[in-house]
Order: sequence, then structure tokens, then C-alpha cells
Amino acid sequence: MVNISCVLFDLGGVIVNWHNSWLIQDVSDEFQLQKEKLSKEFYKNLPKIATGKINEKELWHMIGKELESKKLMNLNESLLDRIFQKHCSLNNSMINLSKKLSQKGITVGILSNTEPASYSAIEKLTSLDHFEYKFLSYNIGHLKPNPEIYHHVIDNVQFPKEELFFIDDIKSNVESARSEGIDSVQYTSHNELLKECQIRNII
Repeated sequence: MVNISCVLFDLGGVIVNWHNSWLIQDVSDEFQLQKEKLSKEFYKNLPKIATGKINEKELWHMIGKELESKKLMNLNESLLDRIFQKHCSLNNSMINLSKKLSQKGITVGILSNTEPASYSAIEKLTSLDHFEYKFLSYNIGHLKPNPEIYHHVIDNVQFPKEELFFIDDIKSNVESARSEGIDSVQYTSHNELLKECQIRNII
């Protein structure tokens, strides 16, 4: 088996505990919007903000216009930052694992579908300085599971793709990474992940 030189971690669902459903519930309650309609519009527009094509103000303006909410259309604060900070928590076992790998001399990085406000909120929760690579969709312009995001990673790391190991909680992202030649596993629990790391002689 090839030696793993670099481990890439997803953020939401791996490094931090977060679900978009929490955001949708809070926005629905605060602005008195039907949750199903809000959810549909949010997920329709999410790829635009997560690839850096629009900013947060534009996101809520578009959603507010579609749902006829002037309050949401004219919003002047970051809902993403406020709600993310309210609900998001660290997965300390994964933070500790990433630090342990870094101390062992294995390069660690982040590969995440995210946007600026949520990423900034995570940085307020914990230092991400030990992550040498930070592949963020809003900077790259592509989202997982789009193969283009993995091509970007392969082109911008100092290791061959065979020496990369990627951890994500979403099955389609894992399968897509594997199809591009990156060894990947779906994160289901810390103990299961440790077994996968032991198989690869990472720990």
C-alpha cells in the first residue's frame, strides 16, 4: 500500500458539527417563511454563493424576492455568521486527530464546500493554522462532487494523488474523489475512521 503523505478533511460534518437544516429552521421562524419553500430556494441558490458567484446579501435578496419577503430582501446583517455561530460546534476528536497527524509529519488540509461567512465563523471557534492546505469551494469556483474540484487539488498539492487521503461525510463526494484517483472514506464515526487510518498505517 502507498504511504499517505497528505490527509484532507471536509469541514461540515467532519471537523465541525453542522446541518443546513438548522439554518433553514431559524430563518423560517425569524422571517415567518414556509420552511419547504425556503429550503427549495436556499438549495437552488447555495451553489452560487458556495462557488463565489454571489455574496450573502445577494443570496438573501434573491431568496427574499422569490418568497416575497421584503425584510429578507433588504437584509443588512450576516445571517450565516450569526446562525452558524449559534449552532455550530467543534468535533474535537477530529480536530485532535488532524493535529496528531500534523505533529507526526503528515501534511493535513481542508477540502470543503463552504462560503466566506461560515468559514469565518469556524475560524472564530478554533485555529485552523495547522492545516497547510485550505481548498475552499468559494475560492476555487467548483463544488464537490464536481471532478473539477479534485483536479484543482491534485494540481495544487506537492504530492502525487496516490499519496492523498480524503475524509468526507457525504458518500457522493467520497465516490467522486475515488473516481479521480484519490483514496477516500466516508466519515460515519471517529472509531470507524481510526480503523481506516490504521489500515493505511497513518496512525
